[in-house]
Amino acid sequence: MEGLRTLDRYRFQIRLAEPSPRFLHNFTDGLSPVRWREVVEFYGDRVGEHPVGTGPFVLKDWKRSSRIVLAKNPHYRDVPYDETPPAGDARLQSVAQQFKGRKLPLVDEVHISVIEEPQPRWLSFLNQEQDVAENVPADFASVAFPNNKLAPNLAKQGIQMVRYPRADVAVSYFAMEHPVVGGYEPHKVALRRAISLAVDVEREIRLVRRGHAIPAQGPISPEVWGYDPALKTEMSDFSRARAKALLDMHGYRDRDGDGWREQPDGQPLRLDYATSPDQQSRQLTELWKKNMDAIGIRMEFKTAKWPENLKASRVGKLMMWGVGWSAGAPDGDTFLALGYGPNKGQANHSRFDLPAFNELYERQRGLPDGPERQALMTQASKLMVAYMPYKVHVHRLWTDLAQPWVLGYHRNIFVREFWKYVDIDPAALERRGAASH
Repeated sequence: MEGLRTLDRYRFQIRLAEPSPRFLHNFTDGLSPVRWREVVEFYGDRVGEHPVGTGPFVLKDWKRSSRIVLAKNPHYRDVPYDETPPAGDARLQSVAQQFKGRKLPLVDEVHISVIEEPQPRWLSFLNQEQDVAENVPADFASVAFPNNKLAPNLAKQGIQMVRYPRADVAVSYFAMEHPVVGGYEPHKVALRRAISLAVDVEREIRLVRRGHAIPAQGPISPEVWGYDPALKTEMSDFSRARAKALLDMHGYRDRDGDGWREQPDGQPLRLDYATSPDQQSRQLTELWKKNMDAIGIRMEFKTAKWPENLKASRVGKLMMWGVGWSAGAPDGDTFLALGYGPNKGQANHSRFDLPAFNELYERQRGLPDGPERQALMTQASKLMVAYMPYKVHVHRLWTDLAQPWVLGYHRNIFVREFWKYVDIDPAALERRGAASH
């Protein structure tokens, strides 16, 4: 396959060694920096801290784990606002008419605050310190949008609510190279499947996620090509009786009578789960412990900041970890990539490496969309369910709120850099200032 594209004043040609029908998706991620050779040579190992690209914004300031400031790129190409609003949405139709023809981006700067704990995030938005609250924390869902409708007090202020399903999965992975939970032998597969069966996903959705998720049947999320809505697997099943029966059958029994099961060879059975110190992670680990206690499996938790867990995970040092994975393009390949053997240490945190799965993945990757590719993707999904390198919990639903002075706010789940499409209403800001005094 050959492609010819224009990047500002540069013109280049790409030749691929093998067919890749969806290769153009790689050009849709506006946040991916261009790694110019001169930049890499100058910054060396610190090149990630100095992104250079041709997008609508440039990095102005960055304080790790605190904030990011983006400034309008003065050299950004001439791209006018030309969006088609959803049918029946009077607000966005009015905005599209108002903005049509204006050069993007519309704002001069974007300030991104990194606030890990849900309460400070929520209070920051309520205090009008933030223009947009992305993914309102589940703990405040009943306050912000009871019964899935914007709370009257927020609606009276003119706050806007945007709800959308994420093309993502929330998973817990098992390290396939770990001597306790890894491996492809029948008893190792049975252990992982028993653990999965003991996870009460419906309770997780109801209590921790406050109803803002749907149970997963496999690794591929809705909203992308390759998702099979008719697929029903044991991934979302909850049955402690079946879990206990599987463990008993494969030799995971309580031999010494202390209430905890041992491995088939008599060695202690203990699960170590990596987690983060935020409130939702704590709630999820509490559920994990209750679920595992109920089937006689001892489980302990190791808390660290997300970057530390990521670093350890990349090199295969974690036994289990719960993470989310979102699609950057409307295609299910990105979710199957989680189980592709050559992706170990990258997307494939579980380090799953099954030849039969790898073959299916490679075959579907080279096919155009159609029944043949869909069949291969469904087969690959079923293999991931059968061997259970990942417990896929849910697909999440997100709700964003925007202050009344934010114009044009909407979400395309495959466009991360939505900032270039929004503007600020100065009159509404003035009214806010007057009201605050």
